[in-house]
Amino acid sequence: MSLLQVAPLADRLSEAVRTKAARLILGGAATAWLALSIPWPGRGADVQTHAHHAHAVAPVADVVDPWSVTWMTSWLLMVIAMMWPLAVPTVGAVSRSSFRGWRARLAVVCLATVTALWLAVGLAGALLAGSLRVTTGSVWWQLAFVGLALAAFRSARRTRVLEACLRLPPLAPGGRRGLVTAANAGLLTWRRCVVLCGPVMLAMTVGHSVVLMVCASLAAWWESWHPRAWRDRVPVMLVAAGGLWLLGSALFAQGVSHG
Repeated sequence: MSLLQVAPLADRLSEAVRTKAARLILGGAATAWLALSIPWPGRGADVQTHAHHAHAVAPVADVVDPWSVTWMTSWLLMVIAMMWPLAVPTVGAVSRSSFRGWRARLAVVCLATVTALWLAVGLAGALLAGSLRVTTGSVWWQLAFVGLALAAFRSARRTRVLEACLRLPPLAPGGRRGLVTAANAGLLTWRRCVVLCGPVMLAMTVGHSVVLMVCASLAAWWESWHPRAWRDRVPVMLVAAGGLWLLGSALFAQGVSHG
């Protein structure tokens, strides 16, 4: 990618980050990251640690339960932490194109659309995991979807999506049409993110490894700033590093429990 191609993209992203809506979104994401980094009862990591004792057998209660308050809360925090920052350019575009009196409402509609759709994705993934009796924090489930993400990095579909990442249809400045176009902008952003981030997000429906979250977020941000990142090895290496961390942690825990 040439400097002539990077410069306009960097200008659009930096302009979006300077808006009030963007600052609020990034502040919310930072708060979610902080909440996820603090251990609290019921988290997948805690269950996974107990499940690795030599005599432990995963009870029925350890099966992924998407209807539990713990799962819903942690998934919502993860969506806010990882997906909200990626929606900043779209929300910024909606905000800038709106009448002053409609600016906040249309930005909220756009962001709420993205959030609701990602909550639906997580719920679907967790229901599938629950139907397969996958336990909370399952390493094989996470590694399977990380492997799928790595295999998809070079697909032609990803290439087309990356090249269209910051293109949006015309946005109405207010009224009912403004609400519809803001929701459509959120839908479009989500559709692109599902193609790019979906497999890794599904990996984390059973447990939210902070290391994998960081690696996946850095890979997604890299792709946001480099629309032809499919030619670049950095995102692949970041996601692979998260997968290796999961595998290494599981092997270490198993070795300790057998020692």
